[in-house]
Amino acid sequence: MAASTSSRNPQTSTSPRPRGAARREALLEAVLRIVADVGADAVTHRRVAEVAGLPLASTTYWFESKEHLLTAALELAAERDIARLNEFAAEPADDQDPIALAIDAIMDPVDENVQATRGSLIATFALLLEAARRPALRAVTQRWSNAYLDVLSDLLARAGSSDSQRDAELLLAATDGLLIGQLASGTASDLIPGLRHLATLLVNGR
Repeated sequence: MAASTSSRNPQTSTSPRPRGAARREALLEAVLRIVADVGADAVTHRRVAEVAGLPLASTTYWFESKEHLLTAALELAAERDIARLNEFAAEPADDQDPIALAIDAIMDPVDENVQATRGSLIATFALLLEAARRPALRAVTQRWSNAYLDVLSDLLARAGSSDSQRDAELLLAATDGLLIGQLASGTASDLIPGLRHLATLLVNGR
């Protein structure tokens, strides 16, 4: 999923310390930052507290295990992106090209600040991959995928697709693969024209 986790910087020790639910969110922001920078294996209660600029007791109060930290961080990223998708789907679009809208739904988060987007995408894909090893993450990844597929399937059906669910799955998978390839190679190019071409081919059945 071409999803944005967060472009905000985590709390530091020089910033006012958040309280309550805001403190929990700051800890999850720190988890996402760590995953993006050095990977999920580096996530520990102590490291998360250090990156967030909060006491170690904060992490153990909110999260009883590393798996809980990772699951909650993925849930935060998913909730934000699903909310964006819901807002996108609710906007009037009767006079707009549904294929162009489908690509916009997937790629819109990637149009943010390049460096912030790169970190967000790395964290997202790293946590999605963790679901292969951590069953607790799978329900979140499935719900996130379904949110994309619901929006894409509807738009591709409006464009004339005879099997919009299949086409939505292929388009989403192609986007994820291309983005992972760019992240792995350190290159960046405009994927939108190619994705629009692919979506048009899928809808037309050739």
